[in-house]
Amino acid sequence: MDSPLTLEAGLARAIELYNAGRGAQAEATCRQALDRHGPHPALDQLLAVLCHERGDSGAASLHVERSLKARPAHVPTLIVAALVRQDVHDLAGAAQALQAVLQQQHDHVAARVNLGVVRLEQGRLEEALDEFGLAYALRPQAYGRIANALTSAPTGALWLDPQRLRATLQQRGQRAAAPPSKP
Repeated sequence: MDSPLTLEAGLARAIELYNAGRGAQAEATCRQALDRHGPHPALDQLLAVLCHERGDSGAASLHVERSLKARPAHVPTLIVAALVRQDVHDLAGAAQALQAVLQQQHDHVAARVNLGVVRLEQGRLEEALDEFGLAYALRPQAYGRIANALTSAPTGALWLDPQRLRATLQQRGQRAAAPPSKP
């Protein structure tokens, strides 16, 4: 950046660079805007994404938590927080972020699938299947991602029969979506 940019212009330029696949330049633009204008949740969120993509989980954690502090219910930031927390093996924190997303957007399929993956990593297969079932009920096209999660090492199980897996997901989705029965 040759001339000083307003905060909004710096953010817009960083997003433009990121979308063009120029992550290093986007990160430099974010850092310059933060240095010039002080903390800003959108800049910190973008920096978290950039740091996460280049494998710097520590810096990604710092930026996503700073962004969440300013806007704790912001869905895109919560999604980034879940991914970053999962990468640093804070599975409880990842689940918490995804549950916060689902409290706001019950039909957020990606959050449901990701929560299923986190539950698998926690060794909670039954809860994972419930989340996957709900995601499948909302968007059957999510089947490929779900099947991949369920068959991938180290937490996946081997599903040899794709029809059986689809039936299990449908059953789980219906059961998890049903209102609780009264005693």
